[in-house]
Amino acid sequence: MNSVADDETFFLTDRQCFAALNWAAEQPQNGLVLRAFLASITLAALRPTEALALRVRDVELDDDGTGVLLVPSQGQEGMGAVRRAPACPELVVLLKAEVSRRGLRDDDAIFVLDDGRPLTTSVYRKVWRQAREAVLEAHEIDSPRGRTLSALRDACIAAWLKNGDQSAAHILAVAECAGVSAPRLAERFAHCLRRPTRAEIPWDRLEAALALPEVGGESTTAQRRP
Repeated sequence: MNSVADDETFFLTDRQCFAALNWAAEQPQNGLVLRAFLASITLAALRPTEALALRVRDVELDDDGTGVLLVPSQGQEGMGAVRRAPACPELVVLLKAEVSRRGLRDDDAIFVLDDGRPLTTSVYRKVWRQAREAVLEAHEIDSPRGRTLSALRDACIAAWLKNGDQSAAHILAVAECAGVSAPRLAERFAHCLRRPTRAEIPWDRLEAALALPEVGGESTTAQRRP
């Protein structure tokens, strides 16, 4: 989506996201790999194309059950760069299960259909259309909500923003994990960011920064605050 979402019209709820994962797991064909694929987008904010490119060697596991996904940059500006996307314990369990189930090696792609065919863009788009129709209410089907699979990624990024202190450092950290610029993140997810209260605004520093040079020995700094 290129438009700026200033409300949650476009966004899936947590319930809808996890309902889509459960729907995938229940499919008689490719259910487990589809769930793991959708989970990598829902829980680690991967782009669908990044998830498709994920290989076993790109998953680093920690002793506490969490992990990190090493995601190569797909843009020309970041050629050769790798970002570290956090993998929560729930996602780690699904990825480990998929690797074990299929006996995958380090260089193998994690998300491959059960018959050995690749999980292509056309396949996952069809799957997402079916999943979306299964989890949304009837009146939401024709709405913008969850129109593309990237809605799962958006929901993850929104959750990361809302569950932090929303300091500049936190926003930068989320931007790095998601592989986007901080200004773009703030624009795209403006509805997730709370506005500072009057007490939190550093009025003294703002006045100092905006002060004009002293004229005739008298400072022209504003004496009043809004």
